[in-house]
Amino acid sequence: MKRNQKFKNIVETEEDLRSIIGFPSELVKRKVIPYLDEHCTDFISKSPFLVISTSDDKGFCDVSPRGDAPGFAVVLDEKHLIIPERPGNKRIDSMRNILLNSRVGLLLSYLEWKKRLG
Repeated sequence: MKRNQKFKNIVETEEDLRSIIGFPSELVKRKVIPYLDEHCTDFISKSPFLVISTSDDKGFCDVSPRGDAPGFAVVLDEKHLIIPERPGNKRIDSMRNILLNSRVGLLLSYLEWKKRLG
């Protein structure tokens, strides 16, 4: 880690960061799964709100809210989620970005559970 006059330490590498934060437990490491399981599907079916993050082919990011009655986002199968496009400003930022870069981030909220999925 480098030092400078304004900050005691400057983090430049993952090694620097791990020396401060440490490492996740095995339980925490296993919480990330590459598919939608029954818990995800149940949570999604009850969520009236989500935020989708996308980026274009140059890495410029966009975050858009989506919402409707619980169940508006539908799990098609363990790898696919249907999120309706509602009439709005007609910018279609998320959809254009997905055509250029299919990686997305999702944050779903179901406030009665006081949990989040994302």
